Amino acid sequence: MTAAGDDAARPHKLPRPRQIQELNPDQLVAVIWRLAMEICVLRDRLGTHEGLLAERDVLSREDVEAYSPSQDESAARLKARTELIENIIKDLS
Repeated sequence: MTAAGDDAARPHKLPRPRQIQELNPDQLVAVIWRLAMEICVLRDRLGTHEGLLAERDVLSREDVEAYSPSQDESAARLKARTELIENIIKDLS
């Protein structure tokens, strides 16, 4: 966990949400559900992809672990991550 003023750990500078004590319980539940749904979908899709790749002898687990994304892929991942965080912050607003 970083200190409140430590912007070096926040390279994309998203706005900070209000203090949790100010949030209504329904907002917190909405955030938890959004994250839980995202995790479930990702786990299912990842499991499907890994299973198909292994079944077809396309990639091993070691290949997946050793993968390093290109700059374009890293940028796309950052964009998707930022959108998710922005949606969570919207739920908290």
